[in-house]
Amino acid sequence: MKPQPLNIKELNELILKMPFNHHLGLRVTRVYKDGLTLECEMRPELSNGLGTLHGGVTASLVDAAVGIAVIGARGGAPATTVEMKLNYLRPATHGKVRARARLLKVGRTLAVGSVDVHDSHGHTIATGLATYMLLEAGTGSGPGNLATGAGKS
Repeated sequence: MKPQPLNIKELNELILKMPFNHHLGLRVTRVYKDGLTLECEMRPELSNGLGTLHGGVTASLVDAAVGIAVIGARGGAPATTVEMKLNYLRPATHGKVRARARLLKVGRTLAVGSVDVHDSHGHTIATGLATYMLLEAGTGSGPGNLATGAGKS
């Protein structure tokens, strides 16, 4: 039987169980049949020395967007990153940053998703591709035995 996908409320509750993602202020704003939109508000502590969004925050946003989409599509079953590629296209300086994740393939052991990240003006600031290993319920690490995002956060 195919698992029931998590809804937006359940996905945002899931983020609360991921300390690093919660620290970044990540929030699911929309759920689609093929993925979701995750957003983050730019804050001074998320900036680099030039005052733009730190590349690590962008990478975490890409990673978490695919990971949370995979976990959500599988009804909360855990997953962990095995590979990620990211292209930075332009800096973000203020406002909300949105990551639209699209699940390209969810198989038996791996899932692949693409992400486009946009600034508050709608400009594409990054694009990425992430591969996740699908885990059995009850495996993984951290609170609630969940594994997702940069370093199983």
